[in-house]
Amino acid sequence: MEKEILKDKVCVITGAGKGIGLETAKLFYREGAKLALISRDPADLAGLKKAEGFADDRVLTYAGDVSEEKIVVDFIGQALAMFGRFDVLVNNAGIRFRKPFLEIGTEEWQKVINTNLGTVYLMCREVGRLMVKQKAGKIINLASIIGTLGLPDLSAYGASKGGIITLTKCLAVEWAGHSINVNVIAPGFCETSYADNFKQNKDLYQFTLDRTPQKKWGSAGDVANACLYLASSMSDYVTGEVLSVDGGWSAW
Repeated sequence: MEKEILKDKVCVITGAGKGIGLETAKLFYREGAKLALISRDPADLAGLKKAEGFADDRVLTYAGDVSEEKIVVDFIGQALAMFGRFDVLVNNAGIRFRKPFLEIGTEEWQKVINTNLGTVYLMCREVGRLMVKQKAGKIINLASIIGTLGLPDLSAYGASKGGIITLTKCLAVEWAGHSINVNVIAPGFCETSYADNFKQNKDLYQFTLDRTPQKKWGSAGDVANACLYLASSMSDYVTGEVLSVDGGWSAW
């Protein structure tokens, strides 16, 4: 039997109820990890735990909005009480909408920034405190190809994801002396929970296919595999990097 890549590693995953977070949780569990999972929708977490047969002593599930500081503090406190350490953090929670910049209200802008970038700050702060003491840890932040380039009607989303990329690089440098690896994954267009709505705009959907060298969208599993690489010992000499999982989009 092959050795489980994340055997007994304690992995924290935000946005674990759907899409990339869901597939990452399932993959990490199969690879031997212990999981602390948070999602806004308790039904998603209950369904995941039941469908996958997760063992209670290996999985903590928590329903809450990870953009709220008190929720993050309570969640991390419960996870620490259960597992005693943190080895991997995957910051996946996020939202998006398409709207011209001049039509974005202040509340809408702040909600996107707080949910996408603010949650990364809170989670890295709370989990990072222990990782610094441990002198070990892997942090994986989910950004987007939109964080490295410009597309119309995605200014709030792009600003939040660009912020995640820069924050990742800063933490990678700041915490390198504590043996903490901090990296970011920039997915392209993937078949996740928003894909069906996106495809209703047929011209836009066709543009994404034409613009992607592989002429297809990726899957949540493709991104989960990248998370596994960055969570494992295979990436011990990789930090501060942006790993694009985009079918070649960023190559031209």
